[in-house]
Parts: sequence; structure tokens; C-alpha cells
Amino acid sequence: MAAQVQRAGSPAGHFTLLPATLHFDRRIADFSLILAALFILDIVSTHLILWLGGIELNPAMAGIVTSPLIHTMVKAATLLLIITVSLIAEANVKGSTIGFYAAIIALYILVLVNNTIVLVPYVAGY
Repeated sequence: MAAQVQRAGSPAGHFTLLPATLHFDRRIADFSLILAALFILDIVSTHLILWLGGIELNPAMAGIVTSPLIHTMVKAATLLLIITVSLIAEANVKGSTIGFYAAIIALYILVLVNNTIVLVPYVAGY
């Protein structure tokens, strides 16, 4: 009597970085687009402030923001990391990305409010 042998999906068992059940999630796409827009506004407003003689207050970004290309690449890499983490989190815990994105979006809204407050006197002519 013979039995068929079934092979495991991967040598390490069933572990994969991105689950096979991963599918397009409209909420993640929408939140990612909102965050991308906030990143672009942050890049533009930061470079306007620097061009007008301001300084970068975040010591971790001080050397990066001096180059618009590097600044954009860092923001793009950050966005890709956030999307990857949110896809993995959503596959493991449904609805987990809402709080994750809400916190990041709120942080970047505060950054943009700060940049706007810095830019208003220049626009108003003070």
C-alpha cells in the first residue's frame, strides 16, 4: 500500500514575510496616498523654510534636508516601510492599520502646522 507524500510550502515551515493571503486593501491605499501627500507637503515646506534662511529643528534630519533629492528618497523609503509594515499588520490583525496610520498622519499634520506657522510671517511680509 502506498501513500502520496506532500511537500511543505517552504523549508522553514509556513513562515513567509508577506502572507500568501495578502490582497489589495483600499484603506491602506487611501491612507498611503494621504501620507504621501503629507510627505510631499513636508518636503516642499521644509525646503521653502531652508531657502528663506530657516533651520531644520530635527537633528536626525538636519543633514538629510540639505539635499532635496536625498530628502525625497528618505521620505519615499519611509513610506514604503510604512506600507510594508501596515500590510503585514493588517494580514495578522484586521483593522490594525487604522490606528497605525492615524498616529503617523496626526504627527505629520503637526509637522505641517509647525512649518505653516514658520512660513506665515514670510508670506505676510514680516
